[in-house]
Order: sequence, then structure tokens, then C-alpha cells
Amino acid sequence: CGGPSRLCKHMFFTRWAELHGKLSTRVPSHGEMPSVYSEAKLMAQTYQSVKQQLFKAFQKAGLGTWVKKPPEQDQFLLTL
Repeated sequence: CGGPSRLCKHMFFTRWAELHGKLSTRVPSHGEMPSVYSEAKLMAQTYQSVKQQLFKAFQKAGLGTWVKKPPEQDQFLLTL
């Protein structure tokens, strides 16, 4: 229909930003909302930690290394 998929990164980031905004009003020390998708992912410490554990488990099991997509793919601004 010409609109973004409900599963695309931009839509996911938009919905996350809405939730982040609601949480920020309840938890003052929650932090500032990043405007770039890749920055938001880097700020998600639990996500980053689990991702590294997954990569290590793949290597340990002899499954090779995770194929990374170009970093430019996550370098987009959120405009609400």
C-alpha cells in the first residue's frame, strides 16, 4: 500500500520512541531519547550484552560468525 511495513526498523524505532517518551515522564533519570536508530541500539545495554553472548555461543558451537549488515543501514533519524 506504499506505507512502511509494521516490522520495518523505522516503524519499530517510532513505537519504541513513543514508549520511551511515556517512560521518561514517569522516571526523570531515564535519559534523553536518541534521534538515530543505531544510537538507540547502542544505549540498550541488555540488548548489547545478550547479542554478544549469542555471537560467542555461535562461535563456540562451531557455527561461524554473525554476518553483519552495513552500518549505514541503521544510520537514520527518527522524525516524529
